[in-house]
Amino acid sequence: MSSLGYELAPKREGLIPFTCGEGSYQTFYKIFGDLADKKHTPVVVIHGGPGMVHDYLLAFTDLYTKDSIPVVFYDQIGNGLSTHLPHKPSEFWTIDLFIDELVNLVNHLGIKDCFDIVGHSWGGMLACEFEVRRQPAGLRRLVLSNSAADMGLRRQSGAQLIQPFPEEVKEGLTLGFKDREKYCKALEIFYAVHCCRVHPFPLEFQYALDQTFGANGDPTVSSTECVQFLCLFDVLAG
Repeated sequence: MSSLGYELAPKREGLIPFTCGEGSYQTFYKIFGDLADKKHTPVVVIHGGPGMVHDYLLAFTDLYTKDSIPVVFYDQIGNGLSTHLPHKPSEFWTIDLFIDELVNLVNHLGIKDCFDIVGHSWGGMLACEFEVRRQPAGLRRLVLSNSAADMGLRRQSGAQLIQPFPEEVKEGLTLGFKDREKYCKALEIFYAVHCCRVHPFPLEFQYALDQTFGANGDPTVSSTECVQFLCLFDVLAG
């Protein structure tokens, strides 16, 4: 997919009110195409993380520019242009919070009776939890892209992939947000091998990284533990 079509494609964007408990927040969305066009089922694209933003997935706009399929992007709560909540305790950030936001999104946009989902990385895990926990009648297709099935296995695999790298990269990845500068540099080196092999990184991908890991980024959601023990084998078996 190209990353250029979206620049000229007609779009609309805005903020959707999202109420959770006693709090009122906002979810940023961006739509390419006409959701009222019933000839094509709209696709909701869910970004990874937790803690990323939608921008690195904008190449999916090709679904609209080439096939007239409406595409919906959004920034999950705590990320991008949605409400940031850096002072919320860790227990605030739950799977159900993100599911509730997704439900609110499709309801507000009037597509709850017929829509598809493409979930990337954590976004695919969230989509699976959404399907199993809420069983949405309007979900027609669910596409998982690079989503882990078991976070425990993912950590084991990550530990193996790190081994060939220099010690400073291992140190940076181990330190995490305890040393943001070292962590960011280590991640970029690791991602250049195991995540995005386009060099230099596409602007949209670099922007997404900076929103979380950069000097002025917000690591709140990325630092949560809501997915640490997530296992889709258990979810699907249940």
